[in-house]
Amino acid sequence: MFNVGSPVKGKNFIDRVKHIPIFKAYLDANQHVMIKAPRRFGKTSLIKHVFEDNKNYKFIYTDIRRATSLNSLSNQILDKAYAFIGVDNFIYKSKESLIGLLKTIQGIKFGDMAQITLEYIEMDSDDVELFLHALDVVNKIAIKMDINLKFIFDEFQDIFKIADKNILEQLRSAIQHHSNVTYIFLGSIESMMTQIFEDKKSPFFHFTRIMPLGGLDTNELCEYIFDEFNKKNIKFEKKAIRLTITFLDGHPDYSMQVFQSIYFKAIIDKDIIDNDLCIKILKSVIMENRAYLDELIQKTKTKKHLHELLSSIANNDVSKLEAKTLYNAHMSLEDMGLIRNLSRGSYEVVDVFLNVLLKQNNNSVLIGEDIELSFINK
Repeated sequence: MFNVGSPVKGKNFIDRVKHIPIFKAYLDANQHVMIKAPRRFGKTSLIKHVFEDNKNYKFIYTDIRRATSLNSLSNQILDKAYAFIGVDNFIYKSKESLIGLLKTIQGIKFGDMAQITLEYIEMDSDDVELFLHALDVVNKIAIKMDINLKFIFDEFQDIFKIADKNILEQLRSAIQHHSNVTYIFLGSIESMMTQIFEDKKSPFFHFTRIMPLGGLDTNELCEYIFDEFNKKNIKFEKKAIRLTITFLDGHPDYSMQVFQSIYFKAIIDKDIIDNDLCIKILKSVIMENRAYLDELIQKTKTKKHLHELLSSIANNDVSKLEAKTLYNAHMSLEDMGLIRNLSRGSYEVVDVFLNVLLKQNNNSVLIGEDIELSFINK
């Protein structure tokens, strides 16, 4: 109950159940999908729930954040692809135990393909060529096994950190011919994922179906919490719970952190869950996330005007920046995943706790009890 720090599974996997039927329909139709949502919004939980808890799909998962270069991403893909057919640690063995690897691949029906991969590695091929070859290997394995493999690219927008912008054209030209692979692209920088998959000029325009993940459904979350508290005979005020959930705006990770703390407080101290307790816990959890929030704030201070604009958005102030500077600053904050465009000229801070911190009079010397949260008493 109220899992924190790891993907949510089983009966605790709430609300996203409304996304599962359409997601599975896409997968069953071998339709490529793009899922975008802010960080810590449950993309990984959704993927693990569908793929790891459901054995109907064969899949390969890659996290681009773990790749330091396009070459290392290719090695990650090749290792997982060959492990899929029983050849573990392919890249390591190709460099440390080549003879042993050659004996292994001679005994499998994919030996010819593996031999080609070894030639790519031995020739020290161009990084892009090796990357596209790695994905071709995935498709060839799927064809020979007569299956449709689901290939997951997590944090796909980070491809630009390890390759230039031409990679999109090169990648699209290769994978559009992959008959037995369905691609799922996950991304937490919504503006960048939108540019990649929804801009008419992008090679990936109309390549996928788009699935944005919003916050958890507040009514469903309320009912889940009421039910769990009633099972434990915990005394609570429904209005206080609803106000807290509304304030958290359905943020999956923050909601679990807050209600886990409330739950422990009620179990240990036998406290009644009322509005005062909820506000106290909210302040405490915000401070527990302070290091992460400060890191976000510090990133805005590395470029001129960004922190000033972010603060003005949080406080609903009109920015005094001139038009061109304002436009560029908005774009930068969107690309950092810190704000989202609601409508023309209207923006909001994505992270609800960051928004709270930016509302304070002096966020550089805050301690927990100083945080002003009286506005949730409505």
